[in-house]
Amino acid sequence: MALAEFDQIADVYDDTRRALDHETLKGIREMLTKHGCHSILEIGVGTGRIGIPLLRSGFEVAGADISRKMMEKASAKGMENLFLADGGKAPFAPKSFDATLMAHVFHLLEDPMSVMAEAARISRVGVLALLRKRSGARGPWFWFYDGYNSLPSDDDVTRKFLEERRERFRKIFAKYGWNSDRSRRLRNWRREEEILETCPPDDLKVVSDVVVNDTLEERIARFEKGGYSFVSRMPDEMRREIINEIRAYASSAIAQGVMQPRHEIYRVALWDSKRLLGTKPVQILP
Repeated sequence: MALAEFDQIADVYDDTRRALDHETLKGIREMLTKHGCHSILEIGVGTGRIGIPLLRSGFEVAGADISRKMMEKASAKGMENLFLADGGKAPFAPKSFDATLMAHVFHLLEDPMSVMAEAARISRVGVLALLRKRSGARGPWFWFYDGYNSLPSDDDVTRKFLEERRERFRKIFAKYGWNSDRSRRLRNWRREEEILETCPPDDLKVVSDVVVNDTLEERIARFEKGGYSFVSRMPDEMRREIINEIRAYASSAIAQGVMQPRHEIYRVALWDSKRLLGTKPVQILP
């Protein structure tokens, strides 16, 4: 997501994201405490959704982000020590902090390993990351893309229903000359798993397994607010047409059948700074 898009969604960012649950925040605190980390720089601090709870728990927290408007939201909540900076070019001396923290940042980076190396340079202990893995039922954008691919092969009725739905969305996208670039988003979200595989952390812990059961109206509300980059770029007329299509399908028995809860598994990983700095660069595909 580009800087302009972060600035554009800053006003609705918090309203379109669920607050982190108690167990996830507890897991982050416990990992920091386990490794003796008290001073933290959060890269991609955003609106302070994680930095502020850590501050309130007694940690020293500074934040860096490329979006001034996102950090203005964090500042309004009482967070200080905010720096307008790119994580790949941190304006800090070596070992300025005990640790750096990145939460849901890897999928936004063109070169995540270079950012991790820079984070290791300024961290005495290590680089932490909060990682999310979805499992079970379909994700929140099931209705907007080709979620029918996850259906059983013998479920012909539902498959036909969703193929027709996808074709109607394709026509709306074509009408407005819209390219969703879905493949790039999915590839970016896989980066967390790629990094874990190619550069295994020194410590990794599952901290929570959250059941998410959004209603269709809750998903539509987030979509309508435009709190995601690809939605914020849509013309208002296009967004309204998509919402009308979703609501038209919502009353059917098939539509209700595919709206299932899912699990979001949160993990906290830590990479030792010395090991990261001594490791040869790992190539993560762009």
